[in-house]
Amino acid sequence: MLKRWIAKCCISLSRFERSERGVAAIEFALLAPPFFLILGAIMETGLMFFAEYTIQTAVQDSARLVRTGQVQGVLSASQFKAKICNLVSVILDCTSGVTVYVRSATNFATLKSTVPDFLTIGPTVGSTQGASACYDTGTTSKPAVVVATYDWKFNMLGMSQLSNISGGTTRRLVGFAIFQNEPFPSSSTSSC
Repeated sequence: MLKRWIAKCCISLSRFERSERGVAAIEFALLAPPFFLILGAIMETGLMFFAEYTIQTAVQDSARLVRTGQVQGVLSASQFKAKICNLVSVILDCTSGVTVYVRSATNFATLKSTVPDFLTIGPTVGSTQGASACYDTGTTSKPAVVVATYDWKFNMLGMSQLSNISGGTTRRLVGFAIFQNEPFPSSSTSSC
């Protein structure tokens, strides 16, 4: 009786070893997590770069208004930010996330020395103090810069290599335009 039971068990074990039922499910269980992780990282990276492109395009379009004198004395800082927000609100929450910095100077050397590092424009991150808000559109034929930033918080694991602030959890997206104002009738708005 014991011999028969051992023989049955051995036959069952050999059938089990040769069986290929369930192999696809096991392979899927092993390969699916890394596949979906990589797919998610690719999608988030694409969305992040699209958001940065959107910010850059919005800044370029809005900077044209500064360069041609259409905002000087007409739009306040919040109204100018609203112009940029109208263009980026398709993909970003502009009301709380976008910081706009506009600065003018007498020449490009002075402008370079007064404009903070683009990564510091925006909210305070960790021990890095964020640059104070500025809205100085400048006057006729003066150099100016328009910078807009947005803090993109990562949703996928393993995205810390793309981070540039906040210890690997956030990337500050930046759009900027540096230009010289065109000759236009003078009226300036400054809140720096």
